[in-house]
Amino acid sequence: MDIIFIIIAGIAAVSFLIVSILAGIAARRRRQEAMGHCRYRPKKSLMTGTERKCFQLLNDIFGQRFYIIPQVDVSSLLNHKVGNQNRYEAYSFIENKTVDFVFCNKQTLRPVCAVKLDEGKNSDRSLGSNPKDMEKFFQSAHLPFVRITKPDKLDRQTIIEEFSRVVYETSILDNRKHKK
Repeated sequence: MDIIFIIIAGIAAVSFLIVSILAGIAARRRRQEAMGHCRYRPKKSLMTGTERKCFQLLNDIFGQRFYIIPQVDVSSLLNHKVGNQNRYEAYSFIENKTVDFVFCNKQTLRPVCAVKLDEGKNSDRSLGSNPKDMEKFFQSAHLPFVRITKPDKLDRQTIIEEFSRVVYETSILDNRKHKK
């Protein structure tokens, strides 16, 4: 009697495995067929509205000295493998998050500063998406992070003052780190 149950369980397991493989193959074929039917066209502009105006203003002020790169993943800027921390947890906070602009050194392409436009309407409610949370991530990495509130009312003087303040505050953090 026990042998019959073992044989039936074995047959059921093999049958389940075969059905699973066939279902996976069929699903993959359907996705490939659908991919062949999808069509795309280029967007008219990489940036629109406030983001575009801010990009142009930043380029006018800082473009001679830095490359200004739009829409960069935070995980491309910050390394989550630090010390003995839970790497999965650390990565989960920055995964799928972006900053609006990154300033890079033209010689080394090293990130020098990250910029986030904060218009107050945050549609992404996931932990770490709030620009105030992002500020903490960048602060821990000692990488200047400029959060621009009211980007629609931005002017040259405001940008220069805000960047000067953030770079100064980050340099104070660096000095504290080196004194320890």
